[in-house]
Amino acid sequence: MSIQSKILNHFLKKYIKNVQPEVEERSYLEARKMMNQDGYEDNSISIVSKFLQRIIFRKINSKINVNEIYLGQTRTLHFSRKEFDQEKCILYFHGGGYVAGSPETHQNLLVKIAKLSSIQIFAIDYSLSPENSYPSAINDAVTSYRALIDRGFQSQNIYFGGDSAGGNLSLVCALKLQELNLNLPSKMFLLSPWTDLTGEGKSVKDNSKSDPYLSYNDWKKTSRSIKKNAQEWYAPNQNYKNPLISPAFADYSNFPETLIQVSNIEILYSDSIDVAKRMQDGGNKVSLSIYKNQPHVWQIFGFLPEAKKAINEISKFLLT
Repeated sequence: MSIQSKILNHFLKKYIKNVQPEVEERSYLEARKMMNQDGYEDNSISIVSKFLQRIIFRKINSKINVNEIYLGQTRTLHFSRKEFDQEKCILYFHGGGYVAGSPETHQNLLVKIAKLSSIQIFAIDYSLSPENSYPSAINDAVTSYRALIDRGFQSQNIYFGGDSAGGNLSLVCALKLQELNLNLPSKMFLLSPWTDLTGEGKSVKDNSKSDPYLSYNDWKKTSRSIKKNAQEWYAPNQNYKNPLISPAFADYSNFPETLIQVSNIEILYSDSIDVAKRMQDGGNKVSLSIYKNQPHVWQIFGFLPEAKKAINEISKFLLT
């Protein structure tokens, strides 16, 4: 564990985890403010919180071209350079609990993945809840994939990527494509995917204290918070063991080769363990890469040595 990670975990616990409102008072708007999403900037937060936002979300200088396009009806950021392989692409789904985030909030991470892999990336601005609840995001993902096929990309040259809720969307989009009898992408990389929306995953109880910012110290509060996100905002009045909502309960066969990265101290640790086992049981090729003592989706914290290592691992996975 690097000294940078130790310092980051300390500040995340002190200035995010320990000052968050009670579960009953939580709003999806707080997630949008925390991610510094356009239109939801919060000037009332502490100087330290503002500093954390700046080092995470400020736009880095890069030679990667970033252009706004549309895949079907879905606004998309396209990361490209003329030197990139024009036959291959990544379809990326950002995290944010299905209620927050955008391609812009993840731009720094995507620039680095594109640069290292020399593969163009299409990051879609899929529908967020509660304004557009389940299955709106899945429909956007499937439509965007179809749009890439219409652009001439072959399924074997398309890779899915996603973090947290975006990891969920990567999985459920592929499951939906199977249901529609469509060809799947050939590879998928998932960063701390949220795969169990019941709020009852093993690491919710085991890691609520150790997780630096995604939880409460009281695991029962953490569980209620996850359930509130799913039941009130993302997918009201649904069966939360439905594989298209919680892919931890899916059966997997003939699935894309998958890389999963997760930290051993986060509350979604068991989400990765469980879905990896389901994939392995189905005879699929999956690599589970466990990092120690990192915050949820640490890859987005570009100054961490562990983030650089993880992004290198993703690039190697995509290129072999």
